[in-house]
Amino acid sequence: MTNNAPDPLDDDRRDVQLMLALKEQDALALEELMTRNQGKVASILYHFLGSGCLAEDLTQEVFMHVYRARTTYEPTARFSTWLFKIVYNVALNALRTERRHPEKSFSAARGTDRSGEYPSFEESILEKSGLIPTRLVEKEELQKIVRAAVDALPKRQSMAIFLHRFEGMSYQEIAEVMNLSASAVKSLLCRARLSLRERLAPYFEEGDNPL
Repeated sequence: MTNNAPDPLDDDRRDVQLMLALKEQDALALEELMTRNQGKVASILYHFLGSGCLAEDLTQEVFMHVYRARTTYEPTARFSTWLFKIVYNVALNALRTERRHPEKSFSAARGTDRSGEYPSFEESILEKSGLIPTRLVEKEELQKIVRAAVDALPKRQSMAIFLHRFEGMSYQEIAEVMNLSASAVKSLLCRARLSLRERLAPYFEEGDNPL
């Protein structure tokens, strides 16, 4: 039987080709790069920051950085790793701005400005984990339970989980994105798993792993 599933490596090679074309001043290459990647970028930013409006704004900023970096770009790693490193740095800068200007906080807007465009982190966890609730509850309530557990995680742990579990990135790739060692990433993921299991234990069958 022929497997018609898209090959992530083919996608990555195409992105590399487009970035190299952009380096040679091909303006159309940026448009295609955005079309191919802006949904994923916006989703990561939404998971990390919790605001759909902010995710949309910062997605444009990410691709401005991509354009500015075109002259120095070298395909020494997977394009997704290179791109997510930019995404992570843009997200960190947004968090630093929020801390300096709490009156402009976006955390209170979590979940209120979504328009169905971004699959939520909690929906992804529930869908991919096969978790079994200990009592019959509505899906919306389950999502709130998981979201509260995710919100309680330090931001670096949350990002590491997302990249590893939902983007399929290796420890080393995540390490490159987050400027950490692979062993530090492994430690982050371990602590995050333990924290989530502890917080979700009262609501789900014991022994089920949300990650």
